[in-house]
Amino acid sequence: MKTRISALRERKKQYRPERPPSLIDVSESDLAAAAAEITFTTYREPAVSVIIPVYNNIKFTIECLTSLNRHRIHVPHKIIVIDDGSKDLTEDLMSKMEGVVYIRNEKNLGFLLSCNTAAAAARGRFYLFLNNDVQVTEGWFEPLWNALEQNAHIGVVSPKLLFPNGLLQEAGARILRDCRSELIGVFEDPNQPSYNYPRLVDYVSGACMLVRAEVFEVDGGFDTLYAPAYCEDVDLCFRARKLGFGILYTPESEVFHHLSVTSNAVDPEYKTRRVTVNQQKFSQRWQSSIDGLNDVKIIAFYLPQFHPTPENSLWWGQGFTEWANVTKARPNFVGHYQPHLPGDLGFYDLRIPEVMDQQAELAKRYGISGFCYFYYWFNGKRMLEMPLERLLETGKPDFPFCLSWANENWTKRWDGREHDILLAQEHSDDDDRAVIRDLIRYMRHPKYIRIGEKPLLLIYRINLFPDIRRSVDIWRRTCREEGLGDIYLAFVESFEHATAFEHPKNYGFDASVEYPPHGTDARIDPPGELINRDYQGAINDYADLVCKYIERPIPGYTRFRGIIPSWDNTARRQNNATLFHNASPGAYQAWLETIIADTHRQNFGDERIVFVNAWNEWAEGAHLEPDHRFGHEYLQATLNAKESWLLR
Repeated sequence: MKTRISALRERKKQYRPERPPSLIDVSESDLAAAAAEITFTTYREPAVSVIIPVYNNIKFTIECLTSLNRHRIHVPHKIIVIDDGSKDLTEDLMSKMEGVVYIRNEKNLGFLLSCNTAAAAARGRFYLFLNNDVQVTEGWFEPLWNALEQNAHIGVVSPKLLFPNGLLQEAGARILRDCRSELIGVFEDPNQPSYNYPRLVDYVSGACMLVRAEVFEVDGGFDTLYAPAYCEDVDLCFRARKLGFGILYTPESEVFHHLSVTSNAVDPEYKTRRVTVNQQKFSQRWQSSIDGLNDVKIIAFYLPQFHPTPENSLWWGQGFTEWANVTKARPNFVGHYQPHLPGDLGFYDLRIPEVMDQQAELAKRYGISGFCYFYYWFNGKRMLEMPLERLLETGKPDFPFCLSWANENWTKRWDGREHDILLAQEHSDDDDRAVIRDLIRYMRHPKYIRIGEKPLLLIYRINLFPDIRRSVDIWRRTCREEGLGDIYLAFVESFEHATAFEHPKNYGFDASVEYPPHGTDARIDPPGELINRDYQGAINDYADLVCKYIERPIPGYTRFRGIIPSWDNTARRQNNATLFHNASPGAYQAWLETIIADTHRQNFGDERIVFVNAWNEWAEGAHLEPDHRFGHEYLQATLNAKESWLLR
């Protein structure tokens, strides 16, 4: 499975631009003439200072300044070139350039100290650090400026960095637990939606970063601990975050970067030693923060159905729970794994308080971060609420949780569609107010999962609302009026939303939740002789499903990835079941490792969440809870996936 996934990932790096970018190329013989054409306006009170450290490579410096001259900064600015003791034509050409403040170190101090020296001469609210092997493009500066000007909580911002051949070099960067860096999207197609929306990141490269002067100056600029160079830009971003500022990647700005033109002249062994030493220094200072940033929360959907209710007894028979369906399931073909029978926890009854404590302890042991309980509300009537009500009363289990409102009709066919309705949803303004007031009771709980300070609420089927944006406005307004503050809303990509890739903001939401196996199948013929001659369902291959989900494009908005350990609803539909054959803990682990890695790259902070469908959907064959066949293997695979970084 891992081999197949690796092959799929390598395909993403086969992209080649149809037409290479047209970059400025100044010949060695034309350097003086090109330099003479570059002029910058001098401002008495600049709003931003552009700091360009250089060491030799005058050709790249002239090309960089030419691009700045063509694609001007439209706010008062100051251009500072800090020459770190170049031995080529740099001093001769730079010292004569109109509108450039030229500073020269008599001896080579290195990148870090040069930048700090230049910053002492800088003016303005923002400092722009720009490598001399960079070329800016039309409209490059305004998105960076606007990001800081319009967002007081952002401290550092960086553009989309491109290689000269047009491939993506960096869409922000992340720091791994061992302090190695990962340039997000390196060598991939820069036009992919996943790289074309602004988002918070671990850090951004010093090749081009706009920094608030107040952030840079707090500790005297780049920390001299890292002199002469390497890790100083990462450290600055971490310091900014400690001060309460975010680090933003904004793709509306595009800049070409040749990458390491100056450092390539340095002895590779020396460079490697410096990087290693500075990574160790960085680790000593920031390891707890690094570990926190690398944590991905795994939240498992939880079905609170396993206790009798008067309604279920009326509809399905006295004392009915899902276990009744689970135990009567039978194989439809040779090799079909049915029935799924519980292991450690047995046929539990959620009326026994200790059961949920045992589930929580088991989940904690294997790296599950919390449960997302399905919440059932029908026009003022709660269903299956006993476990949640007890949680409010007793505080047990002592385990993080959030809610997903399963806002569909309750039908005899277990699919929420418009037939054989037992309990109907009737969405209205009054019901919107009533349901959110009921939900607020849970969202006030200290163990309720939050994104930042906002309680996380999932909505299962947003298409069933007559006007979902109106409902969202009512929910948010009511939460504020009730003193809860704003909430974080995510809609589940179920049914028609599974493949639509619709931006959550279109509906007033903050994010969406991927929800396998909705929207994707991987049909195969029966892998064994049919036992049930009445079977007319759909058989799919689990490994093919994994690959199809991994191949799906990552959209350009915040989205929580989802995964299933297996899927087989034979217990509910013996003759028409949809199932995924060949599900295994190994394939599940490979899939989970992949989407955890994607989550690290695409999401940040509290938004680094993966949802598992599910903890205990026994009648759908989707459960992490131990069964007779696999025991704890799926749970162990979950923990293995979370800790896979240890093996890299």
